[in-house]
Amino acid sequence: MKKLFIPIVLGTAREGRVSEKVAHYVLKEVRELDQFETQLVDVRDFLFGKTEEYSEASKPWQEIMARADGLIIVSPEYNRGIPGELKILIDSLDTEYAKKPVAILGVSSGKWGGSRMAEAILPTLITLGMVPISPSIPFPVAQNLFDENGKILDDSYKGKLASMVKELTWYAEVLKEARNK
Repeated sequence: MKKLFIPIVLGTAREGRVSEKVAHYVLKEVRELDQFETQLVDVRDFLFGKTEEYSEASKPWQEIMARADGLIIVSPEYNRGIPGELKILIDSLDTEYAKKPVAILGVSSGKWGGSRMAEAILPTLITLGMVPISPSIPFPVAQNLFDENGKILDDSYKGKLASMVKELTWYAEVLKEARNK
């Protein structure tokens, strides 16, 4: 059987983003678990310009999501919500998301770990037909979670990510089989 493909979206384009460290850590851990193929998708690569160029600019994202069996979102919380560039990326497609599972990993400099972003994005993902898996994984006070080389200082995330990958893989397999019927 062909391996599942589940990309990881880095949901912010800001300079100095701590979420980038989290996304690269998640990418490394997911690849080591070797349950599915993945790639990092950076919203910086999809900052859409003028309206008439919108559909052309979203084609690479459309190809990724058409192939994808699920999605992992790594995103910070901005003003208790979703970064605008992540919302634009998500809103650029429609049917490509249907009946695919999604894991949400929130990142913040505070103690909430992006939990309000994870709550805020749910209605959009559900409206698009995605199946959010539970629970989301928060990365609170993320600026203190990594050393200067990008190595995580809290080993508990390894187990949390392994559980998330197991759950996401189960949903991705079941939903892929259902989509193919």
